[in-house]
Amino acid sequence: MSVFGQLSMSFACGAQDCCARSCNARVFEIYWSRQITNGFAGKTSVGSEKKKIGAAIAGGSGYGAGELLRFLCRHPDVEIVSVVSSSNPGSSISSTHPHLRGFCDFAFAPEVDFSRLACFEQSVVFTSLPHGTSARFIAEMLPRAEKQQTKVIDLSGDLRLREEALRRKHYPENTAGDELVRRFVYGMPELQREQIRAAQFVSNPGCLASGCILAAAPLVSRFNVGSLHLDAKTGTSGAGKAPKGEFHHPEIHGNMWAYKVLEHRHEPEIAQALCGCAGRNVDISFVPHVIPASRGIYVTAYATAAEVISQTGLLTAYREFYQHSPFVRIVDAVPQLHNVVLSNFCEITVRARGQQIVAIAALDNLVKGMVGQAIQNLNLMCGLDETAGLWMPAPGPM
Repeated sequence: MSVFGQLSMSFACGAQDCCARSCNARVFEIYWSRQITNGFAGKTSVGSEKKKIGAAIAGGSGYGAGELLRFLCRHPDVEIVSVVSSSNPGSSISSTHPHLRGFCDFAFAPEVDFSRLACFEQSVVFTSLPHGTSARFIAEMLPRAEKQQTKVIDLSGDLRLREEALRRKHYPENTAGDELVRRFVYGMPELQREQIRAAQFVSNPGCLASGCILAAAPLVSRFNVGSLHLDAKTGTSGAGKAPKGEFHHPEIHGNMWAYKVLEHRHEPEIAQALCGCAGRNVDISFVPHVIPASRGIYVTAYATAAEVISQTGLLTAYREFYQHSPFVRIVDAVPQLHNVVLSNFCEITVRARGQQIVAIAALDNLVKGMVGQAIQNLNLMCGLDETAGLWMPAPGPM
């Protein structure tokens, strides 16, 4: 019996006692029904019918790679060819990512399998490596990728910043030179959609930067505002998989704190993108905070306009700016994390009072802030519908 058949049976058997069904089981049922509705359910793409795009992942053991695999294994046009992990060579992927059992049970590979990638109409390598390591890996791999016309999407911060001085300051382990950086398009679909379509190499935005840029881009491009103040709350998964004392449960539970105040490495990335939107210098201050949640980013942006702006006019400007962006929802109500977590959606609202403006955005740091955006980029680069493999709602409160 198929997985769906087994699930259907178990749900049917429990129908006589719906009230007794656990919340987690209900969420699981809703999740799978949505996958079936949208045509993304089924077995892992590895070993299944031939797909158009072969994909490899370099750096397969972290949270980002696990989330990337979760989405790619049900992408309608992608087959996962190889997943490289230097820390777990030869071991099963599902032993490192247990939530992928039955979907990704094959072993980590010692290197990217370019010979298998060559068997597909198109191919892509996602680099999900630590800062510094990623640029070195890409520099060595790029000649082979160019020769084979394989696309590369980098999830690290090594290739985001255009100014060398800023790269050296914020990513001191990074050895990427200007020539390598210039070859990579900054990959925020809502701002660089056409450049991404034409690109072979893309640098994926940072998670906090994504939330801040999406919240503020219409503001700086459509209105004359002064300094922009950005407050961002983020879940602990943004700190990565390696254990850290400050993220030990007794330390983070019921607690929150600001960190890297006015010196976070995403601040120059935000400024770079917003200056590009505005066509002028944008003065920003950025303060991130850690909150006791595993996922989610919640951004509040504050600005003062040169003239009075109406609430209606502000909302209209945001809706017009994002009218062709399927994953940005401009809402009247204040965004909530449970409406976007586990999905690729970003919800934004704005408020105006006289010359005061507040923009609020919510997104999932691992999805829209990382791998969902990377898959959006993949879709654009490969001529697919931008929403392929991503069009599903958040499960709601859990």
